[in-house]
Amino acid sequence: MTLDRRQFVTAAITAAATTNATYVPARSKGKMSFDRYAMGTRRELFLDDFLIEHTHGKIAFELHHPIAREQVIHHDRPWEGTASGYHTVIQDGSVYRLYYRGNNFDLVNNKIQPTNQEVTCYAESTDGIHWEKPVLNEQTGSNKVSIPRITGFQCAGIFRDPMERNQEKRFKMLFSAAPDGTSQAWATGAAYSRDGITWTLEPEFPLIPFSDTQICPFWDPQRGRYVAHLRYGPPNDRIAARIESEDFVHWSPKVTLFSYRQSRLDRPFQTQHYQMTVAPYHGNYIGLMFAYHGETIQPIPEDELWRDKSNTQLTYSRNGVTWLRVGHRGAYRPHELVSEDRDWKAESTQATFIPYGEHGQDWDWGSAYPAYQPVLTEIDDTIYLYYVGTNTRHWASYHGDKDKKSGIGLATLRADGFVSVEGNGTLTTKPLVFLGDTLLVNADARGGTLRVEAMDASGKVIEGFSRNDCTPIVGDSVRHVVTWNENPDCNLIQARPIRLRFYMENAKIYSFEARIQNKHYIQSYD
Repeated sequence: MTLDRRQFVTAAITAAATTNATYVPARSKGKMSFDRYAMGTRRELFLDDFLIEHTHGKIAFELHHPIAREQVIHHDRPWEGTASGYHTVIQDGSVYRLYYRGNNFDLVNNKIQPTNQEVTCYAESTDGIHWEKPVLNEQTGSNKVSIPRITGFQCAGIFRDPMERNQEKRFKMLFSAAPDGTSQAWATGAAYSRDGITWTLEPEFPLIPFSDTQICPFWDPQRGRYVAHLRYGPPNDRIAARIESEDFVHWSPKVTLFSYRQSRLDRPFQTQHYQMTVAPYHGNYIGLMFAYHGETIQPIPEDELWRDKSNTQLTYSRNGVTWLRVGHRGAYRPHELVSEDRDWKAESTQATFIPYGEHGQDWDWGSAYPAYQPVLTEIDDTIYLYYVGTNTRHWASYHGDKDKKSGIGLATLRADGFVSVEGNGTLTTKPLVFLGDTLLVNADARGGTLRVEAMDASGKVIEGFSRNDCTPIVGDSVRHVVTWNENPDCNLIQARPIRLRFYMENAKIYSFEARIQNKHYIQSYD
């Protein structure tokens, strides 16, 4: 069976719209066959090597770390207490909304004070940096929202639902609660709000069995469903899990994403997966892992100050279902984490994405774990990553840590700047169907150059799209427009199977993307 160009276009677009996955048409010539990947449905990042056929020369993949800017929220109100945490940051039009837990922790007995009811506090910002805590209760002067009335309410994960037509439910949350006050009763429920301030309980409870840490729900436009990430259980296991729903009430069983017990990346520092927050990102999924290291209540020696602390690690998925851990050279293949012999202590150290601060000195020396919905890229081509920091360890009183304080910090990263491919040499993609007419590249070529050529699926350079036809890319930009013979319009390679080859001379590439900038009529064939 053969497919003409019209059929390629139709099949590729259909596959991209329904599955966002690899498109494999029944096309062969002799003994050759190719997987056709529909490029144009996502921004192609370099966290994994899914689209890479081979590299030549001195080419390396490099994990980049966000730059910590500042602490943007201080927990300084009486009702916020000593155990403020589980922050949610969402963008609502021109306003950024921040929700966070307020609670008092008994540092003598290492438990929540039984007389204290958790509260949910609110702040907002117009720039994501400077935040205000509006007065929501004129009598008390507090910024506490009206939470659902249920015993043991805690750990809310909140988002604005872009698909909801009922205005009373346009804000949604999942939360944990223990209605009878016992730990055996922990379960997950839902609530709704028109304004994000006053919340109404979903009558059906529980919706999901068990969770005693923040649940992170969102609407997934690629899957057309609600998705949530939460802790696995019962029993209470620090393992990241995933669920999904069509109506936000009936949820699938939990599916675990990683096993820290078998991963060599987790062994050196006895790392547990406390929770994971996820955000869709230009057709991809970025996950930030709350990595908890070396839990102990025993005295900690000076040469093991990493114990009982938390930092943030990076995870990645193309489909939101299957996930990869990301290290200092990009995503690990699953078999690497369970069978390969390496210096895993060094690998684990280098896999830290957002580190905690200097012991006993910085405001976040005890932990730096991710806030929910962390990825915002609408501000000057910059990713904003919010994280929660504390100045004590997890089991603070056992280690003599006093004056516990917490707050929320901001770290920034260039757009698509998670992992780069860099150096001197070439990178060639697997065959793909190019659905755009303009090629954009996020690259830093200061002090060097970058060129691109297009080849057909068999590897033959397409006339007019050779390396020599390509105008050299220089400088640093998140959206270089690739031109051949000074022309950015590449409709002649649109909707056909091609390979791209990148020629790098002292350059870094963070991503590339197909865009549709023009209107073209493509002749069909009978």
